[in-house]
Amino acid sequence: MKKIILIRPKIGFGLGGAETMGAILTTKFLDYGYEVGIIATKINFPQDILDKISFYPIKIKGRGSIFKYWLFLKQAMRILKIIDYDYLVSPFRFPGSDLLILCDPLQRFWIEQKSENFVVKKVNFLRPRYRFLLNVEKESIESAKKIIALFRMGKELISQYYPQTYSKTFICNLGLDFNRFNPELKQNKANLKTEFGFSHEDYLILFTGYNPRRKGLPLLLGLMNELPENVKLLIAGVNGKSTNRIIYLGKIGKIEKYYAVSDLVVLPTYYDPGAMVTLEALASGSPVITSIFDGSKEFIKEGINGFVTNLEKGDLRNKILQAMNISFDPYICSQTIQQLTWDNYVRCVINILSGI
Repeated sequence: MKKIILIRPKIGFGLGGAETMGAILTTKFLDYGYEVGIIATKINFPQDILDKISFYPIKIKGRGSIFKYWLFLKQAMRILKIIDYDYLVSPFRFPGSDLLILCDPLQRFWIEQKSENFVVKKVNFLRPRYRFLLNVEKESIESAKKIIALFRMGKELISQYYPQTYSKTFICNLGLDFNRFNPELKQNKANLKTEFGFSHEDYLILFTGYNPRRKGLPLLLGLMNELPENVKLLIAGVNGKSTNRIIYLGKIGKIEKYYAVSDLVVLPTYYDPGAMVTLEALASGSPVITSIFDGSKEFIKEGINGFVTNLEKGDLRNKILQAMNISFDPYICSQTIQQLTWDNYVRCVINILSGI
């Protein structure tokens, strides 16, 4: 039985998108007959999975995200020297991986995006923080035996920023839990509107994301006054002061209820390797407006299951108004991504891993 080591600071269900992906990889690797070990500071699994895996915990103290990142790398490298394994799979920027999965933003591109959209002055790439992040990213990508991008955009960015590694980069599309996210949820839409205190005339737009600035929430908030009065914006994952038309939901557990009640999901993100929000919403039968910088945009069929915005305010407003005049079919929205199952994703990963 071959042993796979997964490495990321946190891996487990309910800990975040990439962390949950790591957890699903863990359970699927076990199902496919691999022995699995995890190097992390925190994991979250049901007890039956915990009983089957080897956990190599890392304890980190101190302040500063970069210092903690450096400590994590150093301690993980020490652990790898004293344990036996066949493959090192890293859904995290870690040098020397057999298989590097690009589920986090590509730092080089994201720093440029941040420079262009969020600050007055250009980012100084010579700052120690950026130099460290870029050096680790470069070493991780160049030293990996093979690389997986989650969508076409990820491989295109590799071609742009690390062209020498393009030939060892492959695409494995993320999967979804279609038992949790499916168009049947829409059958309860009218009841949920009443339960949540909305009228049937209200047009509900859902935004969800824990990083509101990167996800483009300020842009969306800035055009609310230009939309019809019956449009209300539900904001999940963010705390704030609600008004009659803008409702902050904070952190919520069952996001599928809000996909079910929403008329449209809008994610004007400045960068997502592949937004799970886009895919979950489509699976749940909700049309989506996402941006040109979302890897998941390749599954948007304009006018059929949503639109793609270039992030200009006028363009986003017009796309929302267009969407309001279309009666989207929940089942067609969901069918556009029916091939994105977790089994397909893991089989793709294993196929690439077996070629190392």
